Amino acid sequence: MKRVISLLFIAALAVLLLYVVASMPPMGDPKNPTATHVIPRYLERAEEETHTENVITGIILNYRGYDTMGEVTVIFCALAAVLAVLGRERRGKIFGFVDRSEVPSSTIVKTMVRFIVPFIILFSVYTIMHGETSPGGGFQGGAIIGGSMIIFTTIFGLYESSRRVPLRLRAALEGSAVMGFFLVGVLGLVGGGNFLTYAWPRVAGNLQPSLVVWLTVLVEIGIGLGGAMVLVSILFAMIREEEEIAPAA
Repeated sequence: MKRVISLLFIAALAVLLLYVVASMPPMGDPKNPTATHVIPRYLERAEEETHTENVITGIILNYRGYDTMGEVTVIFCALAAVLAVLGRERRGKIFGFVDRSEVPSSTIVKTMVRFIVPFIILFSVYTIMHGETSPGGGFQGGAIIGGSMIIFTTIFGLYESSRRVPLRLRAALEGSAVMGFFLVGVLGLVGGGNFLTYAWPRVAGNLQPSLVVWLTVLVEIGIGLGGAMVLVSILFAMIREEEEIAPAA
């Protein structure tokens, strides 16, 4: 009976989703609202209203800032769900990495990884800090940092990686994306504007462009650090669970 109810629920949900998709404007139709007035409005006014040269950044962090704040909250909740199921290491606990690879570690690979990972992280910092003027931003920069730690962990193991990114640091930064948005939102209220408003009425007009840039960078840094720490924490949790379930032969 439970299986029948589950199948009926899935079928009803599928019908609902298909109906919603069928009701959407045809993709690529030049008469769609996005093509007639939405996109031209953003392209013509985004730089003036958001004070960012990168229109995409202006849209993500300004026009649809509430939606982006919701996205980073969902990412943080995903981390909480993973840790609730898999758990994480205890502070001060020493644990090793079980190497199940049949290929012995290469000195050349280790040397190259030690050499390139700092440059990858440096590039991620550039991507985060210049997201308002060039392609990139916090999401991309955080993913790059997370990718660099995946490379490092693959070669050197969990123990060495956890020494570079300890639990105390990760726990402090995992919520930085959500806190960055919340902080900028509250500062907008203090500055006389609305929540998550980058331009403050109580600030002189000639200072508005610089204020918007610095607030945007603050949010980008929070997104980058938070996203990176979420990826690293999930990686560490999955490795520990894999070691417990499938120990080395």
